[in-house]
Amino acid sequence: MSETNSNGEFLNKVYRNSQKAADAAEAAAKKVQDTNLLSDLRTQHHQYSAIKEKAAYELSKENMFPKEANPVLKSLGESGIQLNAMFDKSPDRIAEIMMKGSVEGIIDMTRVINKCENVSQRAKALGYELVTVEENNIRRMKNYLG
Repeated sequence: MSETNSNGEFLNKVYRNSQKAADAAEAAAKKVQDTNLLSDLRTQHHQYSAIKEKAAYELSKENMFPKEANPVLKSLGESGIQLNAMFDKSPDRIAEIMMKGSVEGIIDMTRVINKCENVSQRAKALGYELVTVEENNIRRMKNYLG
């Protein structure tokens, strides 16, 4: 596989993972009444959206377009948050849902980073940036547990 294709595949993973995380933060924000948690979720949405845009820009430099997430899977993700928060919209529950999603994101992106050998440092740095944002968001969400 050529480096361009590897970069494209890698950047598309970053794009889709950051899109999924941004969508989750947006869906969770619709369920929140706590102003501090709402602010943190909006910050998360902004961070994930920024990474998604960087990935799209890097893909454009490779003469590629981002591959959008499957609309059915996207809808299921949003429905999952709504279902999980249907009866318990407390900051504790919303934080737990977001933390679980971030852990899944960290695992997925770390596996992608570790498997990709022929990826540019620029692309890999974007993957690491996403993992760092996920880790920081977990730390922030811990404040709402209890």
